[in-house]
Amino acid sequence: MRLGNPLRAALVVASLCALVSGAAAQGSSDSPLVSTAWLEARLGDPAVRIIDLGKTPEDYAAAHIPGAQYVDWRRDLVDPSAAEYFGVADRETIAVLLSRLGITPQTTIVLYDSQSSRVAARMLWVLRYYGHDDIRILDGGAGAWAAAGGVERAGDEHVEPTQYQIETVRDDLIADLGFVQRSVTRDDAAIVDARAPEFYTGESVGSKFGSDTPNAKSGHVPGAKNFFWADHFNEDGTFKSIDELRAQYAAAAITADKSVVTYCHIGLQGSTPWFVLSELLGYPNVRLYDRSMAEWANAPDTTTAVVDD
Repeated sequence: MRLGNPLRAALVVASLCALVSGAAAQGSSDSPLVSTAWLEARLGDPAVRIIDLGKTPEDYAAAHIPGAQYVDWRRDLVDPSAAEYFGVADRETIAVLLSRLGITPQTTIVLYDSQSSRVAARMLWVLRYYGHDDIRILDGGAGAWAAAGGVERAGDEHVEPTQYQIETVRDDLIADLGFVQRSVTRDDAAIVDARAPEFYTGESVGSKFGSDTPNAKSGHVPGAKNFFWADHFNEDGTFKSIDELRAQYAAAAITADKSVVTYCHIGLQGSTPWFVLSELLGYPNVRLYDRSMAEWANAPDTTTAVVDD
């Protein structure tokens, strides 16, 4: 079963209109964002592997895009020795995961979730960090697929495992505590806080991953600008246009000539601005502070601000 011709025609027209209106290369053949029509046309393609994130195993087993493999983002992407910070898993763990998913270095990986693309952005960052090149996000995620009338399938999906070898670790994509501390004092640096405004201002206090114990400090990294992760999206869950996103960041003086660090509570929400700045806007120097406020707000040698910078 495939998407109907009228739907496919409507999606093509919408894509053309987006290009004409200056929505950059979103939806083009080399864009990190793909449409439901793009993905529907590639169902069953052995060169494409679809990854379903943001669900429970039971929800995945009940319904998923045909051919999609399940990844448990709470476990499969995390270093268990740094679980309280949601620290990125080591290269061996990710290599085993990609091998289980039947992925090779040449595979086109398409990610989607039901969590407003936050988890998809996080996994894309993980894959980029470990050197995989061809990665896409389904724009609008599971909601867009359902709205388009996309077929779903129940049960497990069998793939032949591979022997994925990670040859590259992109240390230029990650920021540690020391890097962020140095960025605070640099005129050529910018820091983006992707949390909800009440956490940025210090009205609410976050916690470490899987913990109900409040952080030791409230507020934000000094000098950080608040760009709430949800404000990168349209009401239907698709990303805003390139022009709109670029203008919003320019208005906050977060420009491509700066070294940019993005962060949030645990490096999940912060993956959204990282994706937008690095993958969509093409900023050349963007890092994700992987441990984010789970580390910063509890470290003995850091300070936080509780007013809007």
